[in-house]
Amino acid sequence: MSRERRALVVGAGIGGLAAATALGGRGWSVDLVEIKQINTTVGVGLNHPANALRALRALGVLEEVVAKGYQYRGIRRYDQSGSLIAVFEPENPPDVPFQISMTRADLHDIMTAAAEKAGVRIRLGGSWRSFTELADGVRVVFTDGAVGTYDLVVAADGIRSAMRAHLFGGRYDPIETGYACWRMAVPRPPELTYSEYWNGAAAKATVIHLNRDLMYLLVVEQTEPGFRLDRGHMADRLRGRLAGFGGIIGRIRDSIDSSGDGLHGHIHWAPLQEVVLPAPWYRGRVVLIGDAAHAVTPHLAQGAGMAMEDALVLAAELDATRSVPDALAAFMARRLPRVRFVQDHAHAILLNEMESDSARKAAFAAGLGARQAEITRVLAAPA
Repeated sequence: MSRERRALVVGAGIGGLAAATALGGRGWSVDLVEIKQINTTVGVGLNHPANALRALRALGVLEEVVAKGYQYRGIRRYDQSGSLIAVFEPENPPDVPFQISMTRADLHDIMTAAAEKAGVRIRLGGSWRSFTELADGVRVVFTDGAVGTYDLVVAADGIRSAMRAHLFGGRYDPIETGYACWRMAVPRPPELTYSEYWNGAAAKATVIHLNRDLMYLLVVEQTEPGFRLDRGHMADRLRGRLAGFGGIIGRIRDSIDSSGDGLHGHIHWAPLQEVVLPAPWYRGRVVLIGDAAHAVTPHLAQGAGMAMEDALVLAAELDATRSVPDALAAFMARRLPRVRFVQDHAHAILLNEMESDSARKAAFAAGLGARQAEITRVLAAPA
């Protein structure tokens, strides 16, 4: 009789919950540790393109995501004055919708329930203190003094990963892009069935559906590297960034009060950062996934999708072999090209959206159809 394999997952975000669920569903005994005292998530909303929806289907939660989220008809693009530039109405792939958006809180609840159904033991308010590589496992000492031995440790502890810093030092800390992103939940007008993208001289503003009642405002602006913004100045700065916008963006701007809150919660502001960890993303039997290994800008809506794909590919490779080292090498070979493709294209789109040179912007836009077709083709292939 085969010995039960044990895994520790660090971090109860999207990647961590996906990894715990995927491993638990394949018969692993899984502990998940989360440093937060309460099992909640940070952020407003996110999009699931088709490849992310396939990952959610593999995790057994697609029907719940479809029920909680919103499938919009397409995208309308405007200039700052409100002139319509383009309309994008994609056809759905044969197996899943082309995209569904939803609140992060709803996704977190769905994925937490899936992990618990898979037998995952979730421990809140603690993390790892130290670990020791053994011949056939990893001995972990936790912050509460408990000790466990595992065949595998999966670190999904986010863009400021403590595990990445421990394994690789500070060489691969998050990289400043020179841009920042605002997010704020707002009421969704019932008649709005498209997402809208508004391009201004100083900022790009977007509204994306979350469910029947809510959508969220996403604004990208250029910032000096290292710049940080305190909450007391958020409302004034965001209103200033949206000066000159008309339409729905102007109406949202006018609804922002001086407290720094929108009608449905806080204004969120954060610098856009990337993590580019060279291969391999593991040392011994400790592997990094998601933002801990490859944080990406939001311009392809692939952060969550890449993390969930990481989790599923890792679980599949571990299923295919009893050797954890061989599985990690196979995981790395499959994931690196796809993740780098996403990072490169998302970064290029970020730079072009904020491009001030009209000729360069137009040249990039001229190839956008071919670029989108290539992105769709690559991401339609199995992860």
